[in-house]
Amino acid sequence: MEGILNAQVRMEKPKVSRREGFIPGVIYGKDLENIFVKFEKTKLIGLLKEKGEKSRISFLLNNKKQEGIIKDVARDDSTNEIIHIDIQAVKGTEVVKWTVPVNFTGKELLNGRGLYLQVYSNEIEVEGESSLIPNSVEIEVSKMEFGQEIKIKDLKLTGEIRILKDLDTVIGVIANS
Repeated sequence: MEGILNAQVRMEKPKVSRREGFIPGVIYGKDLENIFVKFEKTKLIGLLKEKGEKSRISFLLNNKKQEGIIKDVARDDSTNEIIHIDIQAVKGTEVVKWTVPVNFTGKELLNGRGLYLQVYSNEIEVEGESSLIPNSVEIEVSKMEFGQEIKIKDLKLTGEIRILKDLDTVIGVIANS
């Protein structure tokens, strides 16, 4: 099953899991007690590279397919290696709060015009049905002009998703390089 992580229930300490080639984690959710798990390191890293560290994922737990959102990826301060992952198990219609990455596309075309994008925030916090929240939000900046501000209200999200910050908050501005 491609793209589905196998979550193994973990009884040992996190340090032991890491030594054995796993990344320890915890799965929690509404009406669910915390479940301490471990994931195969190479598969988890591959999935995170493909989907991102704030994405929706599918996982198997006790041979049952479940959905979840990655809430936190903890890294070692000195090596930057992943040392722990937190996943919130969700059902499709469950309302959740989630931090979604903002991807600014077309930045390289600004450089050719002597401009660059100054980013103030590359993520936004939203609330809505878990199945409707995207893994990321994209905004095209290549045609923007010097001094133009990018505000949260410029992001395209469906009406069912509520943004939990002032819509006039500036998340980026086009500047001279």
